[in-house]
Amino acid sequence: MKSIFRKSVDKFIIEEVASILDVHSINYEIISNEKDFNPNFITDTNKIDYQLLIDKDDFDVANKAISDYYARETSMPEGYYLLDYSNDELKEILSKKDEWNEFDYGAANKILKDRGENITDEELNSIDKSRLDFLRNEYENPQEVKNYIIIGYIFAIVGCLLSLIWGMLIFVSYAIAVAIIKLRKQLPSGESIYYFNGKDRKHGKRILILSLVFTSIWISIFIINEL
Repeated sequence: MKSIFRKSVDKFIIEEVASILDVHSINYEIISNEKDFNPNFITDTNKIDYQLLIDKDDFDVANKAISDYYARETSMPEGYYLLDYSNDELKEILSKKDEWNEFDYGAANKILKDRGENITDEELNSIDKSRLDFLRNEYENPQEVKNYIIIGYIFAIVGCLLSLIWGMLIFVSYAIAVAIIKLRKQLPSGESIYYFNGKDRKHGKRILILSLVFTSIWISIFIINEL
């Protein structure tokens, strides 16, 4: 089964990466929502999303092939915006490879080398491993996750009352609970893991249970009041 290796709103980037995979005889598949895109209704062309899929077992070889290619072929135009970045900002690009496109990542590495900051392949591999460990075990925005869980508990308790204002609000806590319990994410390595950690998934189960309990309580109260 193939996993998402790269995705972008820029078709050229995906096709360029695909051409590198071709050279190394790595099987891939490109999918997009381009055929479903209707410019009469959507003016933002960034709504078109391109995805390049490969076998999970090929991720390491493909990443090495792409890194080697851009290390050799990166040629920046005059005035390229990354040239104004400080060394620390460029190192941050290298530390968050999954957030940048291939060209910018290669350009950041090249600029650092030109400035005398030569980062070895071993160091880059160590940086990638640290980033992978972070994505596997930590949240990018822990406060947002905390707020999300709090909202889930609030709607679990008072969702039925709020649904008197708008009926769909009764389902908010259920949707939050299911998302916390089931939502998954894909790591840059191709590994698929739960988005929320084990501790927070327990919160999701509690929110679901509370939602069922308080929904039953509020419905019972409404029925009794109508008798």
